[in-house]
Amino acid sequence: MKLKEVIIKNFRGYSHETRIRIDAITALIGKNDVGKSTILEALDIFFNQTKIDLKDKNVFLTDEDTEIGCSFDELPEEIVLDERVSTSLSREHLLNEQGYLEIRKKYSNTGKESIWIYANHPSNDGYDDLLSKKNSELKAKVREAGLDNQVNLSINSEMRQVLWNSLNQDITFAPKYINADQADERKLWPKIVPFLPAYRLFKADRPSTDEDNEAQDPMQHAMKIAIEEQAEQLSSIANEVQRKVTEVANRTIEKLCEFDPGLAATLTPQFKKDPMWEKAFSFSLTGENAIPLNKRGSGVRRLVLFSFFRATTESQLFNGKNIIYAVEEPETSQHPDAQKAIIKTFMDMTENNNCQIILTTHVPGLAGLLPLESLRYITDDDGYPCVASDNGDETLLKKIADALGVYPDLTPAMLPHHIVKLIVCVEGPNDVEFINAISRIAHQEDDQIQDLNISPAVVVMPLGGGTLKNWVNCNYLRKLNTPEYHIYDNDNTNAHAIDCDRINARGNGSSARLTRKREMENYIHSDVIQEIFDVRVEVDDTMDVSTVISCLIRATNPDGYSPDTVKKKLNRFGAPKMTLALLKDRDPDDEVLTWLREISQAIQ
Repeated sequence: MKLKEVIIKNFRGYSHETRIRIDAITALIGKNDVGKSTILEALDIFFNQTKIDLKDKNVFLTDEDTEIGCSFDELPEEIVLDERVSTSLSREHLLNEQGYLEIRKKYSNTGKESIWIYANHPSNDGYDDLLSKKNSELKAKVREAGLDNQVNLSINSEMRQVLWNSLNQDITFAPKYINADQADERKLWPKIVPFLPAYRLFKADRPSTDEDNEAQDPMQHAMKIAIEEQAEQLSSIANEVQRKVTEVANRTIEKLCEFDPGLAATLTPQFKKDPMWEKAFSFSLTGENAIPLNKRGSGVRRLVLFSFFRATTESQLFNGKNIIYAVEEPETSQHPDAQKAIIKTFMDMTENNNCQIILTTHVPGLAGLLPLESLRYITDDDGYPCVASDNGDETLLKKIADALGVYPDLTPAMLPHHIVKLIVCVEGPNDVEFINAISRIAHQEDDQIQDLNISPAVVVMPLGGGTLKNWVNCNYLRKLNTPEYHIYDNDNTNAHAIDCDRINARGNGSSARLTRKREMENYIHSDVIQEIFDVRVEVDDTMDVSTVISCLIRATNPDGYSPDTVKKKLNRFGAPKMTLALLKDRDPDDEVLTWLREISQAIQ
C-alpha cells in the first residue's frame, strides 16, 4: 500500500483537522517550529506505535481526543478478514469516498489507542453494522430475508455481500467510523497491518553516541528489516524451541512427582519473555584503518545512511513491501555538493514504486532542487499550522521561493547584455532529458546545430514537474520578455492547440508546435528499448510506449518498473543511446532535427 494522505487533529499545534497530501517524494518546507517535524513524528506514532505523550495534545483542546490518520491507495486486491476466505476492501465497503483506505487512530486523555476505519459504508437501517455481526447473527438475518438458499451460511463475507446486494438500487452510503480493534471487528486491524508500508524516521538531532546504534550504523536497520521479513519463520522456530523445552520440563516435573508430589504441583514450565532476535546478531561497517562507522564524522554517517536507503530499495530486502523514509533536514552536516547528490539519490529511490520519501528543509540550495509537485509549504496562520501544496499556484511558488531565498542562478542572463536569447519549453523533466540528449548527438554530426547542454544562449525548461529552481529561473527570464520555443506532446491535442495559438500570437519571437507523434518516447528506437529493458516493442506513432513496456515487464515480474519509471529511464538512458541513423528510422521527416535547427537559428 502507498501512503496517500496524512490526517492530524489535536496533535501539538494542529488543533484543527489538517490533511497533507503525500507523493513519491514530499518536502515539508517552512520556518523553524512551524510544524514540519510534527508531521513526521505523528507518522512514527501511527506506524511504529511510538508512545504518545499526553503533552502532545493541543494545549487549547486537552479534553478532546487526538487523531492521527493515514489514507492509502494501491490496495491489496484480496484480503482475508474471516474464515480464511478472501474478500476485498472495496467489497466490504471499507474505502472512503475517494476510493482510499482511511485509517484513524484516536488517543484519549489517558493515552489509550483506538483504531477506526473511516469509510463510505452502507447506511440503510439494519445493514450498516454487518461487519460487527457474528456468524449466528448474520445467518439469522439472511434467513429472515429469505436469502439462505443463495449463500454459504458458514462464510460471513458471502452473507454480508448477499445482504447488501439484496438492497439493489435502494442501498445508500454515508461516511462512517468503523471500529477496527474491538468486539467482532477486532479481526480487521490485524489483517490490514501486514500490508502497511514500513516507516523509518531519521531525526536531525539524534544523539551521536555508541548507544544509539540505529542512528550510527545503518546495518542495524538492515538486520531489523531482515528480522521483520522473517518474522513468521522466526516465530515458528521460537514455538518449536518452546515446545521441545516445555516437553522436557513436563517430563522433569513428572519424575519429580515421584519424589515429592507437593513440590511438583507448584511448578509450571513458563517462558519469561519472547526471544530478542535483534540481539542475536552483530554487524558493523569499519574503515580501512579499523575505525568504526559510529566514530566517523556526522556527515559521513549520514551519507552512509542515505546510501543504505538506496541499497535497500534496489535490493530484494523488502520482498515487495513498501517503505517510507522520513528524513529531517537531510542537508545537516553536508557540503553543498553532497546536498545535490542526496536529492538525486532520493529521486532515484522513488523510481522504485515501493519507496516514498518525506523530508523537511528550510535551506534554499536543497529546496531549489526539489520537484514543484513535492512542495508542501507550512506557515503559521494566526497560531495554527497551515499546509499548502503547489497545484500550479504560481503565487504560492513565489512565496516559497521568497521565504527560502531561492534566487535565479542564470549568471549570464543577469549581466547587462543578457546572453540567454531563448527559452525552450517542453512539458516535463523527461522531455528535457530527451531534447538535450538528441541535441548533443546531432551537434556531433552537424556543428550548425547547437548542443543545448552547453550553449549559454538557450535554457531548456520543463513546463510541469520541474524543480523550484527551474521555476525561479524561468520566471526571471520571462520578466525580461525572453522569446520562448514551445514543444507540446500530441497526446492532448485540443488543449495544446489552444496553448500553441496563444504563444504564437505573442509577437515577441515566441513560437509553439505540436509533436507529430504522441510523445517524445515515440521517437526512441525499438533497438534502444530492447537494449535497456530486454523487451521487444515495435514502436509506432500513437502508442503509449511507457505503459506498453511496463506491462510487458510486469507480465513476468509484478514488481517491475511502473510506467513513470520506464518513462524516466527511456529519456535519461535511452535517448543518449540514439544515433542519427536510428532517429532517421523513427523520424524520416526529420521533425526533431527541424526543431533543433530552428532553435539554433534563433540563438545565433
